[in-house]
Amino acid sequence: MDTFLFPQGPDGKPPQVQRKNVLLDATIRDFSGGWNVVDNDLNLDTKFSKLLENMQRSIDGSNSVRPGTRLFADTEDYLDEIINCEYFNNFIVCVGANGKLVKIDSSGIVTEIWNDNLAGALPGAPSGWATTVFASFAQFNGSLIVCNGVNKPLIIDTSMNVTFLQDLADKTNTNTPIARFVVAHGRYLVMAGSLDDGLEDRLFISATDVGGTWVGDSAPNDAVNLDLGSRVPSGSNVIKGLGRFRDKIMVMFENAILPGTLGVFDGSDHTPTFDDAIENVGAISHRGIQTIGEDMLFGDVAGISNVKRALFTGNVSSSRASQLIDPAYLFSVGNLAATAAQEDRVWSLWDSQANNFMVFVPDTDVAADTTETRCFVYKRNVKLKIAAWQDWRNWNFRSGCQSALKRIFLTEGTQVYILGEDYVGGDRVFKDYEGDQEMWDDDTPWSDYTGWNPVADTADSGVPIKFVWELPWSDNKERFLTKASRYIGFDTVGDNRFLVEMFVDNIYKDRSDLGEDWVEDTLKWDDGLGWDVDVLDPTLSMVFEGGDAPGFGGDEFGEDFGGGRPTRLEKLFAWTARYKIEKLRISGDATKELKFIAITLAYQRGSLRR
Repeated sequence: MDTFLFPQGPDGKPPQVQRKNVLLDATIRDFSGGWNVVDNDLNLDTKFSKLLENMQRSIDGSNSVRPGTRLFADTEDYLDEIINCEYFNNFIVCVGANGKLVKIDSSGIVTEIWNDNLAGALPGAPSGWATTVFASFAQFNGSLIVCNGVNKPLIIDTSMNVTFLQDLADKTNTNTPIARFVVAHGRYLVMAGSLDDGLEDRLFISATDVGGTWVGDSAPNDAVNLDLGSRVPSGSNVIKGLGRFRDKIMVMFENAILPGTLGVFDGSDHTPTFDDAIENVGAISHRGIQTIGEDMLFGDVAGISNVKRALFTGNVSSSRASQLIDPAYLFSVGNLAATAAQEDRVWSLWDSQANNFMVFVPDTDVAADTTETRCFVYKRNVKLKIAAWQDWRNWNFRSGCQSALKRIFLTEGTQVYILGEDYVGGDRVFKDYEGDQEMWDDDTPWSDYTGWNPVADTADSGVPIKFVWELPWSDNKERFLTKASRYIGFDTVGDNRFLVEMFVDNIYKDRSDLGEDWVEDTLKWDDGLGWDVDVLDPTLSMVFEGGDAPGFGGDEFGEDFGGGRPTRLEKLFAWTARYKIEKLRISGDATKELKFIAITLAYQRGSLRR
């Protein structure tokens, strides 16, 4: 026998081949993709998230729990429900469903500025506004114009005095249009959205530099009305909204956009031009249109789109911005079967401080039955090449505005809330509804994440923000090989607890679960099944603390005493499981800051066989 080919050990037996168990690690630091529901999570890169509820992609590249909200003012003494609001001249102006208007100063003091009595004190003793479900605003020539589509528009001057918009020469508003939509563009005040039959496609354009002078008023007067229905290439000819984009007025229809140019004259006649049409894209609501720097973002029944101008030709074109979340968006919009609900109650807001385009969609047609108004958030920063979606839940806000200091105000019912700021040193709020609701003694809210009202202690009020972050399936770039996880680690900021769960090998839901029992007893339906509630089946689960947690016994009594594992410690946390593919899910109830910078999983590479 050839001893070179078959070597013998000292005891005459062939030696065993020694295998080394090399510990590998995989670290996820790139969360730039944001929320993605359109792609299968078996194919997604780890920079995307399959679920990203109440979390956001921060400017520094981390994932953090979204800001909370705090009660700022309550208008219940004057309004029955706030249907829209606008920031003007250092005040928040709110329109109530009862047709009344109030102003709110920087201290949260509410003052009524429009009602039947104030209207009756004007020359001619006119009536005030009737009940309304819609309102829109435009700031023009230093004044605020308010329209509702039911009554003649109002104008609010810099002294916060309110009167009807009228022609200053004739001292009458006979020719002032009644319209739902109003926008200021260039030197003109533009209205549309008449509820009168035959005027659904009419665009009302004021005289140059004069917001109260319209067609029919005394000269000098270059006001003009245009019927645009014949220019719509497809779909309904009913105007859905108005927007501004650079030097263009954007008239939105169901399935088309007409960009127009104002300020074009033929002699003394104002002749606006509409010589282009963008087909197969439109708007769902006037309140869903936002002009953001060089772009304009808006939602329709098919998704959320933007409008851009070509660099060299100057032509206006549209592209879809919501490809990654279209199924979720379409599901929410599909809950609104009534066109009126889409037009009146779908709205948007641009948070320039956080670079968030926020689209709010209620979960049902009837306002009184609405339990949640879901917020689709588009984190967008062109300079930093950030474009990521987030899903913000457990809110039911109906309107909002941004102040001169870039603070965001949101309204629900008769109340106005302020949104917390993201940056260190700002007004940071880590719970929802602070000053308005509070939790049970064990710091838990109701199952719908609302609390008790009114509060006993404002300083200890607020309800937790329920967050869920689910990553896609990952194979560590070795799909066939079995892996054995050994340890897990996190780089985090904040001191909130969070639950980490790991699923392996496509085992996600508990297939043996028969459904949830009735609340009153343990009985099920006649077929032996209960309520269809998904029960997850993680292989591993563990509670951790944020990186700024003080540790065992170092926090306030009753908070995290003896609680989760502190991620600030550079120690090994055992995390043992065998898998070919794995998925991580992080969830919890946030009442404090929590930010994820990186996740590291240590594992050993195995064979092809499970």
